[in-house]
Amino acid sequence: MEKLIEFLEACWVVLAQMSPYLTLGFLISGVLSVMISPRWVEKHLGSGRISSVIKATLFGVPLPLCSCGVIPVAASLRRHGASKGATTAFLISTPQTGIDSMLATWGLLGPFFAVFRPLAALITGIVGGLGVSFTDKDDVTAIAANAADSGDAPTSFIEKLTAAIKYAFVTLPGEIAKALVVGIFIAGLISTFIAGDFVSQYIGNYYVTMLLMLAIGIPVYVCSTSSIPIALAFMRMGVSPGAAFVFLISGPATNAAAISVVWKILGKTSALIYLLTVFFGSLVGGFALDFFDQKFSEAGLSAIVTACHTELSLLETGSAVFMLVVLAFSYYKSRQSETCCSSCATSPETTSETPVASFSVDGMSCNNCAEAVKLAILEIHGVTAAKVILSEKKALVSGHGVNHETVIETINSLGYSAKKFLP
Repeated sequence: MEKLIEFLEACWVVLAQMSPYLTLGFLISGVLSVMISPRWVEKHLGSGRISSVIKATLFGVPLPLCSCGVIPVAASLRRHGASKGATTAFLISTPQTGIDSMLATWGLLGPFFAVFRPLAALITGIVGGLGVSFTDKDDVTAIAANAADSGDAPTSFIEKLTAAIKYAFVTLPGEIAKALVVGIFIAGLISTFIAGDFVSQYIGNYYVTMLLMLAIGIPVYVCSTSSIPIALAFMRMGVSPGAAFVFLISGPATNAAAISVVWKILGKTSALIYLLTVFFGSLVGGFALDFFDQKFSEAGLSAIVTACHTELSLLETGSAVFMLVVLAFSYYKSRQSETCCSSCATSPETTSETPVASFSVDGMSCNNCAEAVKLAILEIHGVTAAKVILSEKKALVSGHGVNHETVIETINSLGYSAKKFLP
């Protein structure tokens, strides 16, 4: 019972220390979702080999998209004429960080981590994108987007404010709620049941620890925000801040599912460069963090451990209660809604017209996935309306003269697996 109470207290402290920064980060992300939508990003990517890579990276760093949500957006970029280099840069830089995770990193790991993290995302994104641009032949042909502007119709200030708040405190928290709670639980378990000298006692070697963090980070799914408490937990086990940083880069930047999709939409050469960039970028970032701030490396663990046991302020406690309510409500809503993003309010909806076809869509795991499928279907010739039901893994399509095989190919091009339902 004592251990259970200690575990719950550790989880509460981690949540409380993150919550004020996480709340502010969600709010800023909501504003960005109205100002900078993925469709807007598509239209503003340049065609130059170098400039498109830099633009894709700069657009990607602040966007609050996880390694799951970034895949359909990147696939959509590719379908709309983005080069392999620009798509790769977006894939590498975007899931590593976002406005919400930057502020949460500041609150839990300190300003040095918070500044170093987006800088690493920027550098690795540019390096990986340029690597693909100069080594992998690109034969992409831009297609005409029949519904490219459907999500960018002008709205009133009240509608924009409503959309921003909905994204900030319903959509975005709903996407990361499960992963964030799991990350906090892992941090609590390690804090409660694993001694601080675990790494030095059972591993010992600094370089082996770096590789271990990489081996854990690359194949597993973890979003940029939920990776923060896990990285903190690793530091409590005795790993250096640089080793924890390796996990902060490699964990969100890729996972087994993302690798398979990248292989499919960009080809084996680009996928290999994508993996190598994450691999070496994580290690170089970790070594650089420890090298450039050696004092932090030596004193960081003890400072963080002490901070995790200080008495919580009223702001932290109140923010934690608020965050629990937001996460619970948003997760519930995310399971009920069909699609949910800043452009939903202005996207064409399914009319009373009977759908010409129904398709099963396997591989969708979040509302970003569902929205990407919906927008791609709306661009098909003859389609007048589309409805994607995430909970049922289903897409309903209405229109005239719609080629069913084209619908299936379009959905599959995003990295999912579509089949037509039989009447």
